[in-house]
Amino acid sequence: MGRTSKVYGAPCSIYLFLILLTGFLPVAPAFCLPPNSAAYVALAEQKGLASSREWNVLLHYKPHGPGRESLVDDPGFFIAPDGKINPVAELTGTLAGMFAPPELADSHPQCRFPARFSWLVKELHIEADQLPHPTCGQLDKTLKSIDPRSAVLVFPAAHTNGPASMFGHTLIKIGSSYKNELLSHAVNYAAHSIDSNGLLYAFKGIFGLYPGYYSILPYYEKLKEYGDLEHRDVWEYQLNLSPEEVRRMVLHIWELQEIKSDYFFFDENCSFNLLFLLEAARPQLSLAEEYWLRSSFWVIPIDTVSTVRRAGLIEQTTYRPSQATRILYRASLLDDFDQNSAVNITLQHIKPDDLQLKELPIEEKRQVLDLAAEYLQYRYSRREVTPETFQGQFLPILKSRSELGPGEHDSGRVPSPAQPEDGHLPAKISMGGGVRNDSPFFQLSWQPAYHDLMDAEDGYTRGAQVNFMSVSGRYYSETEKFMLQRLRPVDIVSLAPRDRFFQPVSWKVNFGADSKILRDGTDRTIFRLNTGGGVAWNLPPLGMAYGMAEADLNISDRFDNNAALGGGGSIGLLHQGGSSWTAHLHARAFTYLIDNHTEYLAALDQQFALSRRAAIGIKTKWEQSFDHNRAEAMLEVIGYY
Repeated sequence: MGRTSKVYGAPCSIYLFLILLTGFLPVAPAFCLPPNSAAYVALAEQKGLASSREWNVLLHYKPHGPGRESLVDDPGFFIAPDGKINPVAELTGTLAGMFAPPELADSHPQCRFPARFSWLVKELHIEADQLPHPTCGQLDKTLKSIDPRSAVLVFPAAHTNGPASMFGHTLIKIGSSYKNELLSHAVNYAAHSIDSNGLLYAFKGIFGLYPGYYSILPYYEKLKEYGDLEHRDVWEYQLNLSPEEVRRMVLHIWELQEIKSDYFFFDENCSFNLLFLLEAARPQLSLAEEYWLRSSFWVIPIDTVSTVRRAGLIEQTTYRPSQATRILYRASLLDDFDQNSAVNITLQHIKPDDLQLKELPIEEKRQVLDLAAEYLQYRYSRREVTPETFQGQFLPILKSRSELGPGEHDSGRVPSPAQPEDGHLPAKISMGGGVRNDSPFFQLSWQPAYHDLMDAEDGYTRGAQVNFMSVSGRYYSETEKFMLQRLRPVDIVSLAPRDRFFQPVSWKVNFGADSKILRDGTDRTIFRLNTGGGVAWNLPPLGMAYGMAEADLNISDRFDNNAALGGGGSIGLLHQGGSSWTAHLHARAFTYLIDNHTEYLAALDQQFALSRRAAIGIKTKWEQSFDHNRAEAMLEVIGYY
């Protein structure tokens, strides 16, 4: 008799073969557990493996009421029917599956769940001759291709014009024995979404309406996507995991491929789920638990980088500027004439050896041609020029550049900015007091995530505001009344400055409850949906100027038609004076066609950063609505956590 007959009684062998072949394996009943499996189930129960740290990590179990529940939602991840909520049943089913007939090959539980298999063999001291030996062709091929040796946590920074990326992102690069690190593989967890509308993306992401999947793909593809196509700088954090730990992580990643989980923007997102992979590599880490115990409400990608650093996993950091960042840095070293020359060469308005460049110093010529070559490559990566046009332009630029010899310095070497994890902490609470038309008030505000225009920019993307679930309330001492000042589930602003190289569109969207002066002259809380688009420019040394056309919808039973719909615009000047002082001078004007009235606002906000945990804010504004005027000033103390 073969190996399978030795391990199973015939009825049990047929039973397991059929249910595994159909992809459904309930927990094998006691009479049908293979003899060796039954013994190991008893030993696993004796050792309490189902409640062990390693088993909970491998199955993504978290406390849920009196028991535990896996954060993975796909039934294909579990062998037992109730494996999502029953760690004991899942372990029993896994042990039974390990002894299934080897003819199942790639579908065999040993091949499908190699991380669980390896751990159980080690913990239960299962001898090789006690197990079937299926051929795991796909797994073996993948391990050979990836050749896991090292791991790097990768953080592509936020991108102001991409609503799906405004929090930033994290993924893991698996290093191999290949000398070219771009041939490494990337492990990614992301929502499957094709939505580009910021409001729709935020709504679906908040309520878990996107499926999330793990994937393994060549790293250079992701690097090109982020750096060339999405204008996103990339930070790489080398992790001090051993080759054996990295291999253990890759085995667990294999188990998660094509497995769906509900993607939640705030907590079960790209960053939180990657923490499980690091724990699978080194189970004594408690990275996910740190978030789970501190807050089950939000997980910010860059905050997970800080968590990994606190755990002592990071050895060194590498900064990879995006192609857009490199272009803008090269351009910053040149005057307007040289920048225009580079653009004109790229657009074929002049030739690389044009006479108007002859009089330039040789180093200046080098920099102009380097900038033209970089900009042309960018336009080609964006498919703004055809391959034929690219070849016809790029080769003459390279020829003219090579004739000038090597430069005196590398003008494309972008200085590293402040590391993202060194910026202010992502949540904040503020307390302040002020006066509104001679009426003193006290204000308390809370913002769980994660950055607004007034916060210090170090570590964040300039001109980007991404706030979720911010709320503030006021108490007026004269009237002894408390009023909800603002509740914004979503408040996003993207100020992307235009220049001769890039012409992005700035935009904004927010909705929620707002305080507004109504027809009777009183401040009332209304529902507001506000969105708009426009342009922004850098105006050194003043700051970033912008203008937007906006639409504004107000809803309240205080309006004649229960609603007011209008439009108008806003202008502003945002000055970020280094890392300590931010000033925002802005104004808006709206005319409402439904419930006819006008609304005006002018404001100056200032904020002084004391540290990454504290700041002081001064806000002044004047507003008019329904011909009623209000002026106010407020001083607040801000704490980040």
